[in-house]
Amino acid sequence: MKNQNILNFNSPLGRQESDSSGSPIGVVRMDVSKSYNGVGELLQKYINDSDQESWNKIKSKIDYNYNNLDYALNFLEQSTSFIHQIKEKVGKGQKLLFKPNTVSPTCIDSQTHGPSFGSNVCTDWAFIAALMRWFHEKAGISYYRMMLGEAATALTSAANGFSRNNPEEKVITPEAVLEGKSGDFYGGWGFYFARKYLLESINEGDSENPLNGHEESIKGIYLPPGHVSDKLMVYDLNRIYDDPDKGRECEIPDGVNYKSITLHKVIIGGNSDDPKDMKAYPGSIIINVPKFKVHAIALFTNIIKNLGIGLYPMQYASKGDYKWDYAGPHNTTIVGMKSYIPHQVWVSDIDWTNSLPKKDTEGDYIIKKTGGIIATMVDIIKAVINQGILMFHIVDGIEAINVDHQGGGLRTAEGMVFAGLDPVATDLLYARYMFSNVPLKESLEVKLEGGTADGFPQKVPIAIRDGNSIITDQEYDCPLSRDFTFERAEKRGLGQRSYHVRGHDTLTDSPIISLKGHLGSVKNDNFSDIVTKSLFYDTFKVAWDLQRTAFSYLAVVDELEGTNLMEEFLQFFDEDNDGVVTYEEFGKKGSTTYTLHLAANMVSSSGKDRLSILKEYFKMMSSMYRFRDKQNNPGNHDIMAERSLNTALSIALGISRLAIDIPDPLTPGVIYGKGKWPSFKITQYVATGNLIYGYEFPFSIAFPSLYGNALFYADLTQNGGQYADPIQPDLQAVNKYVSDVTKGEIKPLDFVLYVPSEFSTLAGVKVPNLEITDDPMRMFTASFQNSEEIWS
Repeated sequence: MKNQNILNFNSPLGRQESDSSGSPIGVVRMDVSKSYNGVGELLQKYINDSDQESWNKIKSKIDYNYNNLDYALNFLEQSTSFIHQIKEKVGKGQKLLFKPNTVSPTCIDSQTHGPSFGSNVCTDWAFIAALMRWFHEKAGISYYRMMLGEAATALTSAANGFSRNNPEEKVITPEAVLEGKSGDFYGGWGFYFARKYLLESINEGDSENPLNGHEESIKGIYLPPGHVSDKLMVYDLNRIYDDPDKGRECEIPDGVNYKSITLHKVIIGGNSDDPKDMKAYPGSIIINVPKFKVHAIALFTNIIKNLGIGLYPMQYASKGDYKWDYAGPHNTTIVGMKSYIPHQVWVSDIDWTNSLPKKDTEGDYIIKKTGGIIATMVDIIKAVINQGILMFHIVDGIEAINVDHQGGGLRTAEGMVFAGLDPVATDLLYARYMFSNVPLKESLEVKLEGGTADGFPQKVPIAIRDGNSIITDQEYDCPLSRDFTFERAEKRGLGQRSYHVRGHDTLTDSPIISLKGHLGSVKNDNFSDIVTKSLFYDTFKVAWDLQRTAFSYLAVVDELEGTNLMEEFLQFFDEDNDGVVTYEEFGKKGSTTYTLHLAANMVSSSGKDRLSILKEYFKMMSSMYRFRDKQNNPGNHDIMAERSLNTALSIALGISRLAIDIPDPLTPGVIYGKGKWPSFKITQYVATGNLIYGYEFPFSIAFPSLYGNALFYADLTQNGGQYADPIQPDLQAVNKYVSDVTKGEIKPLDFVLYVPSEFSTLAGVKVPNLEITDDPMRMFTASFQNSEEIWS
């Protein structure tokens, strides 16, 4: 480790000293190419071809992470003596509980064995491998005093889906999904390969075997942590219903959304009044290892959210009968989403029997005001803290996830690892890194109208008028000023917002420090900013993350097209009429709650069978249109009305940022892309086209989409899955079907999708199985086999 003393150096602000007060945070910046980048492809070669060279390359990459973790963790050890704190707890029987973010643990594709959907979502297993080795070799902690646990959203559905498609016809347990290998079946997260790496890295004379515990994962053998002395166990922290003794209710005196929460005893330990229970469940030391990424509801996904949502057990029902306290859908063991915990301030009441939002006698939605997602997260972390559980936070920010946190996002090479004991300070530092792409000197000069950048502005694109066109300029915004997570968490005792940083930049071989909260390195006596080159935002909340961008576009559209879109948006969301929409102002109809309910049904259905997931995805997407206007559905619902503008804003931004020219399909001679923004009419056209044909519209048809899902359902039920394939569809199969029908090589399948007239053709080709309608009740519905089955 480099110099731990306060550094004195030249900076844009003159001669300065590095920060030295507040919570200590260790930081290292690594070379992404030498880290776990490319491990998924190498693992595919190793699994499919027994390619030892590929495995050796994987080991070298993990070694690189392991060796460089010293730069962040050694400083923290010198500042806090955390190893001594951990060993004291271990001496009392507690174990290190590694808690990654594996929200969708399908990182290894079960068919190709290459990187799958979850690779853009989860903490990388290779990072966990390096971290476990560090605690074993540098902190002297036995692998048998470690365990891995997760209450991941899609863990149960993935286990059921893998079990259904396992060629060996054997059950794949949730724990086996986390392992990524069960017998000859490969698919899931990949912890088995972390075990393999750890075994092959054992020092001479060390008799431990990190593979011990893998067999228990495969067979679903549950052993309380206190009953295990020679295994590294994996725990499904969702599943309590099969043995209520696994859970314990924890009171939260200052709770906002919850005054008590039931948690898995692996996390919090047993009943202190019961020696036998305490022996079985001595408690844990949480090693919180989040993936650094954007999020569709919260400011971002990191330390607080990985615990604040990630610890809620999905399969706990205080009233029994699969009426889950925190998750949905009900009446099934295949839970899909933590949809029953408040994710927004105004929460709608859902009728589980028909999946519709409830209304009162006046026809208004039944809404409950809550503390929103911030209170949901802080409540459960307080519940854990109140049990005396020590927590340690190490962020996997080597490859951050941008634009979409649900699997379709962009990996961005950041190379960052942050470590701290204070969740508030460490999370705030990373939030400032994510949402401030401006150097220190420039940032302190930024003044924002109607708000403050507080020294951490974000340079963003804004839309400006150029005659009758809309082009891009740049200005400043500050999403951090619209979020209250850190202020609320500090007030409720989770930590403090003040911090100081020490670490090392391996790219420049220089120490990392913080100056007035800003990250930088010091070389040759000069301060150099460390700021991201990425513009971070989540596509599902553009109007919140990039508010100045969104508002500038709406204002120009209103001026050019004579609309009142800006006023409409503020009426939906600006509850205090101050012209600013915060991350707590997500609408008063409860649309986020309803969307989560639909998503829960969809994720759950993915664990049942192919037909169910096709139908539930169709229902979720069609509801986005059908429930935004009362005339579009028989129940007179308009719960999704408040979300349609954000969809249009996301599309407008995406089109403007394309690196190619896109001709306007409605107005010949007009071009968008390369900084040129579309008209609002075009955004609505593209939004509808994406709904019908998928993300490749207007060039081709993608799956999933309304058309693609209806086609595959018809193909599987009428045609033996010639196009859909019973297990995993070819993504070009939809276009092949259209081509085959157009050429007269096959007869159309018996299904109809009802669409507006302007979408009956694609790229000049008539699309089969479409029927034009102007009936809003029928639009975006589908029928099968002469209307024997209707999707609406």
